[in-house]
Amino acid sequence: MPALTPPEFGEADFRTATASQPNGDCVQVARRAGWVALRDDKTDFGADDDHRLLLTGDAFDRAQDAWRTGGSTGPVRIADRGDGHVMRLDDRSSSELSFSTAEIEAFLDGVIRGEFDSTRY
Repeated sequence: MPALTPPEFGEADFRTATASQPNGDCVQVARRAGWVALRDDKTDFGADDDHRLLLTGDAFDRAQDAWRTGGSTGPVRIADRGDGHVMRLDDRSSSELSFSTAEIEAFLDGVIRGEFDSTRY
């Protein structure tokens, strides 16, 4: 069961998929105390535009299960926008994160390989 309030995530808490390019264009994932934060590392850490998607670890694991089976339903949505992709929580109450196709493909490769599973943190 996650803590009642999400923890503060530090820069060192975030990791990227091994398939990500070293140029800093990646989906970053942090897990701690039953919570997950997703961010775009194209933004400076802690800056005003450093938006995060914050959800419970269980919700993120359900999203990973959906992506692994080719599904698009789950608590996190990845939507094609023509010039790239947008990631947002299903309830649309949060920020959106914008990524290129290459960034999303690297992230999903990490999901398939189990790189963001709770046992890896």
